[in-house]
Amino acid sequence: MALNTVVAGRAWLYSHNVGRQAQSGMGFSTPVSAAITSDGTLYVANRSGEQNPSMRVTKCTIDHEFIDEFGRSGPVYGGSNNTSLFTWITGIALDSNENVYTSDEWRCLIHVFDSDGNYLSTWGEKGDNEGQLNGSAGICFDADENLWIVNSFNSRIQKFTPGGEYLSGFGVKGSAPGELDMPWGITIDNQGDVYIADWNNHRVQKFSPEGEHLLTFGSGKETGVAPDGSTPYMHATVAHVAVNPNDLNHPTGVAVDGDGDVYVVDWMNERVVIFDADSKVITTLRGDATGLSKWAQMSITANPDMGRGMRRLKNPEVQNYLRMPVACTFDQENQRLIICDTHRGRLQVYQKDDSYSDPQFNL
Repeated sequence: MALNTVVAGRAWLYSHNVGRQAQSGMGFSTPVSAAITSDGTLYVANRSGEQNPSMRVTKCTIDHEFIDEFGRSGPVYGGSNNTSLFTWITGIALDSNENVYTSDEWRCLIHVFDSDGNYLSTWGEKGDNEGQLNGSAGICFDADENLWIVNSFNSRIQKFTPGGEYLSGFGVKGSAPGELDMPWGITIDNQGDVYIADWNNHRVQKFSPEGEHLLTFGSGKETGVAPDGSTPYMHATVAHVAVNPNDLNHPTGVAVDGDGDVYVVDWMNERVVIFDADSKVITTLRGDATGLSKWAQMSITANPDMGRGMRRLKNPEVQNYLRMPVACTFDQENQRLIICDTHRGRLQVYQKDDSYSDPQFNL
């Protein structure tokens, strides 16, 4: 396992992992998206199960300090205090005041909280007309503080004010360049161009803010196929199976850094594929989570049977790999890539060094 991935004058150095499987407190339950502030505060969307009280937003630091959680329950849209705010929480984004915006794929709503998790508002209406939502998935803000929302069920991308006023949109269902089929993740680069994880077309597409198709990442083949005709998902308990990095299999997340490198969460191939700005594959990350997180170690210290159970694993190194990752985000301030390792209930963190050179030794 390569803890340091070095290629093309860049290095992605595995740093650490945050989290463990937990229904509350110091851990995550199916983390599907994350947002980070410049000081390292994380907001993590826990999808869990439908109307499950463990569906929530966790607030913590990238250095393992648990701060709070919110959204578990509340009297919103007719619910009781014991009813989760969310049915299918999906996306999460922060505005410039660090207010927290979340999308609910099933209810087609946007919930807004302040940075301390206090509920502020809800907006959104289900439908297929302009300004209506249908399968609201990934969300992100642009430099003008407009909120972009992916509508997965009708293959549209829409732009709103923070208060929910519709501004513009684009997208039609199809497989031709510029068309979408059940899109999911979204990010926006420093030039304002929009990147969409085109889930059912097995690619990522780049658009201008007006919706003009600019570039495609990935071959668009139906699946990434291993030499034996299978995918890594089918090899969850054995060693990694190599798959062509240009063949994506239902990508769910996308991020872009200040250098223009594009990070694609290749969901069914259980990896992150890194492309350059011209859509050329640079490398892949399969996960390098050697060692337990601080929270996981605390659990094992308190429950020794958990540690004994881990020692009985047939192939313990497989636990280091990503398992059905859904999203990633790039911390521009600190040059860190944060991957939602969804089915392992944790985040994997990599540090990027864009001026890396191998040391020279005189032997």
